[in-house]
Amino acid sequence: MRKTILIFSVLLIGLYSCNYKEKKAEREAKEDVIKSTLIKVRQEVPEFTFITLSNDTVNINALKGKIVFMNFFATSCPICIKELPFIESDIWAKHKDNKNFELIVFGREHNADEMISFKEKTGYTFNIVPDPGRKIYSLFAERYIPRNIVLDREGRIIYQATGFDDKEFAKLKETIEKELSKQ
Repeated sequence: MRKTILIFSVLLIGLYSCNYKEKKAEREAKEDVIKSTLIKVRQEVPEFTFITLSNDTVNINALKGKIVFMNFFATSCPICIKELPFIESDIWAKHKDNKNFELIVFGREHNADEMISFKEKTGYTFNIVPDPGRKIYSLFAERYIPRNIVLDREGRIIYQATGFDDKEFAKLKETIEKELSKQ
């Protein structure tokens, strides 16, 4: 009996130790994401201009009056690649005809030729914008993708998140729906 209790105690201590280390690593990772994020919810979007794949130059302020969803990704990022089909099916397909909505997917560290090829290969129909030198991305963060940002009609950041999971993606969709339903 004592031997069983001793073995059980050792197992519990081992499980607790593993769980503690895992929670500590999660907490440190979240802190690192926060430190690398250069924007805050409720602030105005930093001003920038981008060039679309059809060679149009757009200033972000020209999109005021619309709900703008920006996604930063890279083709080398497995989590980004996992997220993009959901952006296409759950967000873009639903809102692409809404004149009050704009989706911009920025290819961090990609040039126009790479993004054209990627679009052709994947069949995505949303706007993909190259950001070869991280010029746009660096206004928002130092590292970590995928990164999603939603702007309200006044150009203020109302949502921002890094990574991809079901719970956070549901919050993203809810934020967009809620903002689009406002008059």
